[in-house]
Amino acid sequence: MVVLAVGNMTISAAHAADTGTVQSPVDVRLPMDTTSDYCLGRITWDQHSEYHVDLLRLALRLGPTDIAITPVCVEYPTEERRISMLQTGDQINTVFFGTTQDREDKLLAAYVPIYLGTTGLRLFMARPETRTELAHIQTLDELRKFSMGQGLGWPDGQILIDNGFNVIPGRYKTLHRMLEFRRFDLYPRAYWQIIGEWNWMKQEAPNIVVSPDIALYYPQPIYFFVSPKTPQLRDVIQTGLERAYSNGMLLNLLKNHRETTASFKEVNLRKIHLLRIENRSLPEKSRQTMKKFGLFD
Repeated sequence: MVVLAVGNMTISAAHAADTGTVQSPVDVRLPMDTTSDYCLGRITWDQHSEYHVDLLRLALRLGPTDIAITPVCVEYPTEERRISMLQTGDQINTVFFGTTQDREDKLLAAYVPIYLGTTGLRLFMARPETRTELAHIQTLDELRKFSMGQGLGWPDGQILIDNGFNVIPGRYKTLHRMLEFRRFDLYPRAYWQIIGEWNWMKQEAPNIVVSPDIALYYPQPIYFFVSPKTPQLRDVIQTGLERAYSNGMLLNLLKNHRETTASFKEVNLRKIHLLRIENRSLPEKSRQTMKKFGLFD
């Protein structure tokens, strides 16, 4: 097989002929927490597995060019900090988080929700006595009497505030302990993540449980966002994600990845009382994207 050199990348001639291109944008530079096993040198990058990383690998494999991922070890920044880092594009050029109009204006979104809209389906971690109360909740007004914890800068916090909920902010790594210490009543987490997170959070906060009785839903996609300085990179990711969606590989990964499979297997959605709220700030393009790709819209 003939191999063509493109910068510091290599692309097979056969692949180039199939896609009609031999030019590659800059490699993906993805932030990684300094406390991760990879950054601590315990595993290689090939051994590292997170859902968003594995999906990005899949999208790049299916995309029109061969692109490598370069992990960048940093003290993992807040979402607001990641926005400014992406705008400069000096250290990192790709992240994933929930969308807002401001983020879509400042950055380049790959418009395929990486969790297929299951992020907006919010189940609750709670203390045991609160879980008992939740079993009897029927209306939004009844649910609003409970305060909710959210991470600093998370768009979901503003969505909850806009819908009349009392939101207590905190850092992600402390929220489960804040729940146990009664700083707030409920910790809403996405359907795809709640069981996997609870399995490790209960080691640090043993007096928290997952409520099987009630959930909130609002449309809130999570996208890969790319630096505005690397538009070609966004196009490659977008194309790869669309192909993964069309051939069923994205949904298969979501249902079977080690981070997400527990929720699909253990949460019976048919038995949950679902309450819907609005995401008033969701951009129109994202509303259309959710109708196209979302599992619940």
